[in-house]
Amino acid sequence: MYKNFRSGFFVLLSLVILLTGCANNKANVVAVVNGEEITRPQLDKQVNLQIENYKQQGLDLTTNENKEMKSQLEQSVLEDMITRALLLQEAEKEKLVLSKEEVDKKMAEIKKGFTKEEDFKKVLEQYKLTEDDLREQLILEDASQKLYDKVTADVKKPTDEEITQYYNEHKEVFGTPEKLDVKHILFAIDSKDANTPKRTDAEALQAAKLALAEVTQQGRDFAAVAREKSDDLGSRDSGGSYTIDKGAGTTDPAFEQAAAALKPGEITKEPVKSQYGYHIIKLEKIEPATQKTLEEVKGDIATQLESQTKQTKFSQFMDELKKKAKIENKIAPKTGDSSKK
Repeated sequence: MYKNFRSGFFVLLSLVILLTGCANNKANVVAVVNGEEITRPQLDKQVNLQIENYKQQGLDLTTNENKEMKSQLEQSVLEDMITRALLLQEAEKEKLVLSKEEVDKKMAEIKKGFTKEEDFKKVLEQYKLTEDDLREQLILEDASQKLYDKVTADVKKPTDEEITQYYNEHKEVFGTPEKLDVKHILFAIDSKDANTPKRTDAEALQAAKLALAEVTQQGRDFAAVAREKSDDLGSRDSGGSYTIDKGAGTTDPAFEQAAAALKPGEITKEPVKSQYGYHIIKLEKIEPATQKTLEEVKGDIATQLESQTKQTKFSQFMDELKKKAKIENKIAPKTGDSSKK
């Protein structure tokens, strides 16, 4: 019964058996995996989905200058399709693949989440999927998880010694550096931003000195002056607020050094020059460095180490499947041995 339902579901998301009989046209076969054919229309559909995703991100792979990138994408997609074909073949051999009735049940559950059938179809259309595509995705995801669970079932949990060793070797991951919460007012030099005044070095320094006098001699609120005058558009609206991860190297060295020399509530006595221009800096508070104890993160480390071991074992399992399989990639570059028989 399931074999009648199968429609060559070795392609993620969008496997389709073409009514024109393309699957039997050898000229349209781009790969063969243990006798299972992957056709050119199947590959093109997957590649086109990827091309559309890139286009939405501003990269058009259909242009002549991106021809090589498109070719590399095609090879990458085909390799993924071959891997999924092997995975599903193995899952079927182990009787881990959903029956038609089980897929029907999952589909019904998904549709229950929509008020109307039309809403469900609109979502499919948005992602350029058909119901058959979704059914095949459900089959693949379920089979992948079941096969993964079966292959990694005997992986042992990490020992206390392994957890302790990992903690000691990665302590920085479980802590935060000392933080300096500051407010600053920037006067940029030769800014290229259309919304920022164009100032020479001398002009930026003079503007910074005038603003410094406003907050230190005239007693104006630092945040108010920052909102009014600062050229740092990222922090201006928040009154110049900025947090430095001390020693992380993510802040201009001159800026960090000047801020670290202050006590909470203090303002730099002179404008501080950085690569961006001249700053007036006020230290609001110092947040001490933190370090979680081994006991606090022991469970997280155990989960991570176990997951890494399982992933490694499953990757090795898939590598072995490929070595034993009869795979023919008909469109691989001629410079290499693209087929395995």
